[in-house]
Amino acid sequence: MATINLTSTINSTGLTSDSIAVNVLKSATVTTGGISRTSTTAVQASKETLLAHASYPNPTATSSVYVYVKNAGSITIRLSVLGNTGNDTEDEISLAAGAWTLFPWQSTTNITVYQTSAGTTLIEHGVFA
Repeated sequence: MATINLTSTINSTGLTSDSIAVNVLKSATVTTGGISRTSTTAVQASKETLLAHASYPNPTATSSVYVYVKNAGSITIRLSVLGNTGNDTEDEISLAAGAWTLFPWQSTTNITVYQTSAGTTLIEHGVFA
């Protein structure tokens, strides 16, 4: 088993009358994980599976599965953590070039991905369970 430390920091001055300073640290015990890169040419009409739920354990009351995704390309990508393969977008996360996200995943459905315009883009992703 290993421990990963997930840290988010938000600091801002001048945005509101009060300064904003938020630090969140979560330590998690994991047994598997890693980060890799993949490219995609998928568009909305042909979403592809980025992460197949069957490849990862379902979280329990004492464990979690964490997903990290970064758009390392130049075309906006959209993710669905609900296994959406249709053309509706209301359940999707949009990541512009360079944007990233980190979230807990129940790993009961696939995570699908597509890019918002034609071409090829690079996606960096990791799963820690």
